Amino acid sequence: MSQTTTGQSSLYNEKESLTSQMIKSILRQICLGVWFSRKYLIFNYVIIPIGIILILMILYGFNYLLTNIAKIKFPGSVLGLLINLIWLCLLTILTDLKQSSNESKFKTKLRIGSNWILRNYLILIKPSMNFTLKWINVFFIPSFIILPLSDPITIIEVLKIAGVFVVGFIALIIIDVYFIELLKFILAKTGIFVEEKEVLSKDEKGSGSDKESNSSDIDEVGRGNVFTTMRDDITTIDLHSLKSLKSVQTAPAAILPVNENPFEESSKLSEPEPIYPKTHHVGESYPALQQSKSSPIPETKTISKQYEQFDLKEDNIPKITIFITSYIDWILYGTLFIVSLPFYYIKSIHTLLPYHMGITIIAYYIALLIPQKWPKTKKFAHPILTSTAIILFICFIGSLIYHHNPKGFLEDLKYYKTGKNYINLFNGKTMNNNSKSNKMPKDDFTSTPQWPGCGDFLSSLMDVSIVSLSLPCYTHRKDFIKNSPILIPTLILSVALSFFIYPLVGKGIGLSPEFSIGFIGRSVTLALGTPLMQMLGGSISLMSVCTILSGIIGVLLYEPIFNVLRVPKHDYLTRGVTFGVASTAIGTAHLLTIDPRAASISSLSFCIFGSIMIIMAAIGAIRDLINSWVY
Repeated sequence: MSQTTTGQSSLYNEKESLTSQMIKSILRQICLGVWFSRKYLIFNYVIIPIGIILILMILYGFNYLLTNIAKIKFPGSVLGLLINLIWLCLLTILTDLKQSSNESKFKTKLRIGSNWILRNYLILIKPSMNFTLKWINVFFIPSFIILPLSDPITIIEVLKIAGVFVVGFIALIIIDVYFIELLKFILAKTGIFVEEKEVLSKDEKGSGSDKESNSSDIDEVGRGNVFTTMRDDITTIDLHSLKSLKSVQTAPAAILPVNENPFEESSKLSEPEPIYPKTHHVGESYPALQQSKSSPIPETKTISKQYEQFDLKEDNIPKITIFITSYIDWILYGTLFIVSLPFYYIKSIHTLLPYHMGITIIAYYIALLIPQKWPKTKKFAHPILTSTAIILFICFIGSLIYHHNPKGFLEDLKYYKTGKNYINLFNGKTMNNNSKSNKMPKDDFTSTPQWPGCGDFLSSLMDVSIVSLSLPCYTHRKDFIKNSPILIPTLILSVALSFFIYPLVGKGIGLSPEFSIGFIGRSVTLALGTPLMQMLGGSISLMSVCTILSGIIGVLLYEPIFNVLRVPKHDYLTRGVTFGVASTAIGTAHLLTIDPRAASISSLSFCIFGSIMIIMAAIGAIRDLINSWVY
């Protein structure tokens, strides 16, 4: 009997020992996963947020100066874009000053100092700006999430709005495309403008195969993963091409400004970028565990050496470690969602910010993976639409569990975007329903009434992304200057059509004055459209929906539209201007991944387009004229 007891005890101790070893092994693999992700975590969750906070502080100052001191209704984000673009161009001009044998010490110091400032300034701002450009689509989601809170409209009004939207979208694209072609023809006859393909045929004969290969690479990116594949460097700023002038004093020809086409391998220097690790995307393995053939990892240690200190071989990496390093973002935001559940469901707390944030990010990750799993859905499953459906569904189910009635779902949504973005975060006021209300529900709805919502965070980041568009604009600034005789007249024509035709059409078909004016801002990005509608008295909700839908439809029908209109793929000018006016920031975000030159033209186009619209709305005579048409 004692032997049996001793045997059972020994077996129990052995099982306990095995369990203890298994737990230790799992914890060790988890720690290894976190350790190998440390650079990524520090980069994305420390360095980038610090940079974003600094940019938001500067934008807060711009908004304060414009609104409280200058009394001008102009978005600080666009002002930041223009100032940053001018600052970078000024530094580049000073850096590119011609050297001479008898130049003064002041000129030499000015050139070297400007180069040093330019180089280090770009190193500082690039990570945060690249991040906001890469994930710019996420920042448009809140405008769709709060749609259920909009005032109800009749079916007849919906049909009228849909008709005006579709006809206006198609008409604007056709008019812009053919107007640009007309300008090209006229200016070519006068010798003012020469298409780039004609210049290439004269000066770069024999390089056609290279051009074809480059364009095919871009097409492959566009066809392969329309929504999920993103360039690592969305800013199109090549830090390899920025080199200290002190190291090239004896060879003035080696002074390299920012490369105009940083995606050409032949233009890159052999030395590695001296800073930040490569960020990974949803579903990709962390670079410490998987080395890309096309993008070598600039690490001082080899992969095998990194594992030697943990007694691991490269071909025997624990699966849990690989999983953690590959899906570290999923794990973090999934943990955020799980932790937020008690705070959401405890009635005395009912805090919605972390709950909504976790749902939003996870839903967007899922939306990115759907086209990869089912490629046929790429034609219609835009991540903004897919993630919006997922978020609303989860929030609806969650609110039914908590409130036991559908009405609570709408009450929850009022705190998804309260209106307390970075501009009025510390004003001490209680806000909800996108600034439409400052009253709390009678049943003491939440213990954190002055907290911002998830949508307020994302809309604040959208302002940073607007400023970040100055980097691709800067890279391709010469394209804009060279093509300004075509760009400026096209933008002026588009402004005139949008500003004066939509109100008349809306009034003619019986739309309400707010909806008739709301269509004016359909081709203006949200950052510019909101103050535009506030000045004109139009419907902000209609403007928001039309702006985002214009961008999504433009992305989905990008190639078919230009194929029907027979716009060549290399014609970045026509594509950039047309997309900038018709599809604004969402279309520009798509172009950033497939055609950076067109994206730069597009971003400048919609910024200039929107700025002209706001300037016109600020003129009292024009504003009164529009109101007299619709009322």
